[in-house]
Amino acid sequence: MEILAASSKKEKVVFDYTLFLSASCKHRFTFLDAIKACIPAFEISWRSSLPSGLSISEQLQMQALKVLSTNVSDASNLVRLLRLARSEHIDEIVISLPYSLDEEQLRLIEEKSGCHIGFIEDNSEQLRVSI
Repeated sequence: MEILAASSKKEKVVFDYTLFLSASCKHRFTFLDAIKACIPAFEISWRSSLPSGLSISEQLQMQALKVLSTNVSDASNLVRLLRLARSEHIDEIVISLPYSLDEEQLRLIEEKSGCHIGFIEDNSEQLRVSI
């Protein structure tokens, strides 16, 4: 992975994975969650159900709560997140993690998502992903 400086000319899209994990702990497990955990291809974006006036980052966070699951690995969740971001025409995203991922996890995410992952400055818990 390479080290990248933090700069962006467009609206910066940030996804806080720690916030997702926290929100998921409060979320009740439903039948739909069970289906999503068993069938990764069941990644649907319900954009029309989102409130208006949200930033792109807030929209992505809300959509992610519908697509990601704490019942699968972090790597699988991040692949799903990046596919969701791609479907929303997001070119670059900064992902804040509560802990560093190992090289194997990062390689797997890059391979399955078709994205390039770099670190912001020297922080392995802050990923900059080019989609």
